Amino acid sequence: MTCARLLVLSALVLAIGCDASPLMTAGDGGGVALMDGGPPPDTDGSVPPGTDAGDVPGTDAGPPAPPGSIAMGAACNCDSECEGTSANPGLCLQGVCMTRAAGDACVTVGAADGCPTGSRCWGLMGTDGAFCWPDCATSSCAGACDSDGSCVPSDATSCDASCSAVCTGTEPPPPTGGCPPNSHPSEDGMSCYCDDGFVVSADMTACVRECTMDSECGSGLVCVDNSCRTPPCTSTSCPSGTMCAASGDCVVDIGMPPTGTPPSACRVGSMGIPDWRCTSDCGTLVSFDPRRASGYWDYPLNGETESNQYRSYIRRDVMMLVRYAAAMVACQAGSWPGNGGDLALGDMSEADGSIPGTSIGSPGHPAGTHVNGHDMDIGYFQVGTANNQLRPICPHTSGGADQYHCTGDPVNLDPWRTALFMGHMHASPNLRVIGMDGRVGPMIESALTQLCADGWVSGTACSRPSLAFEVTDMGRGWFAFHHHHLHISVSGS
Repeated sequence: MTCARLLVLSALVLAIGCDASPLMTAGDGGGVALMDGGPPPDTDGSVPPGTDAGDVPGTDAGPPAPPGSIAMGAACNCDSECEGTSANPGLCLQGVCMTRAAGDACVTVGAADGCPTGSRCWGLMGTDGAFCWPDCATSSCAGACDSDGSCVPSDATSCDASCSAVCTGTEPPPPTGGCPPNSHPSEDGMSCYCDDGFVVSADMTACVRECTMDSECGSGLVCVDNSCRTPPCTSTSCPSGTMCAASGDCVVDIGMPPTGTPPSACRVGSMGIPDWRCTSDCGTLVSFDPRRASGYWDYPLNGETESNQYRSYIRRDVMMLVRYAAAMVACQAGSWPGNGGDLALGDMSEADGSIPGTSIGSPGHPAGTHVNGHDMDIGYFQVGTANNQLRPICPHTSGGADQYHCTGDPVNLDPWRTALFMGHMHASPNLRVIGMDGRVGPMIESALTQLCADGWVSGTACSRPSLAFEVTDMGRGWFAFHHHHLHISVSGS
């Protein structure tokens, strides 16, 4: 198992072969190449999907940028254009500005050690050295975002090999054929996922068992279900304030999970649960319809009226996904403690794809977010309140001043229903990220871990959940203004 990235330039396919269950995707010649299969994250302040890389200085669309002026994640032609330091020299890797890792080696693969703030270290298969790959959450990515949240090159990025050290493919073309053994195709038939218990091989061409015995794992790890993992916790091994969940993980102690078993009737086509899969006009902006149905309510807010909900336009595929996830919660969690009731939907986009409030001269969100129907604010499921409308679910002041984030425990949060909704949002591979307040995040992680262990949720939500929050302000856009709502972002062309 290697922890480097693979770039196959026949179709510029990206791969990560470390820990995450990878995705294989068909290349131009019908062969199979490997890439990471998770949805890319986003933040409220990020550049929206589909941003034109030609608008970024240093692309073929304009003259070369001044030396060292292009930020990490932006498009470039030459190494000299990219920002860097003596410890982390700038680098134009396949058309995306990055830096080299300090000492040209990763202290820890996938970690920030040895890299500038807002980036993490990986190697690149077939290339010597190690590189600091920008985090999508803190950069304007000219390429694509992978499931680790890193900005990586895409078909739209390119560079000049005469002035860029890493500008050509070094890997052999992928083998021919469809999905290899121990993998399964995606619904569109264009991709393959390794089956549970299998990981990408070192040569990135097959799905193999990661381990069969403890000795094949690294220090401190054990082989569980053919995967190298930390040893399962015990009733006495978890730190104070945490508990040993059925999954074997130490999680924040939020009490016992809901009792019972998941109702088998709660599935698409039964119990009023709509299909989340979109087959036509998926990127079309539509007014959220119906306004109220099983498990959700798109109520007027921020100056809207019942007859003019101008802030409620969303991509058709995102609308279908939210309706599905809300209906699944209503079906599965109807008897759970708490308010229950409908999930409340907040700001989306305006009819022309602009930020809500633009038409009245008062855009309500940072530039680059809530545009073209990719993003939505949604109220948390709550306890001890009249409904689940968008409102603070925690104390949020200090010294009499609003801090715009939770300053105390989220006492009005229903973590179980909220985590269940987030889990079902992962049904779509296009889910980029779900962001929340820093005091909410650990509770959701705990609830989701336990719901996965008990069979309420499965798949990517359990293996690679796309959740984002900041316990302290790290400058990634999640620390403030999420104490009264969660934020979803979904990609798509």
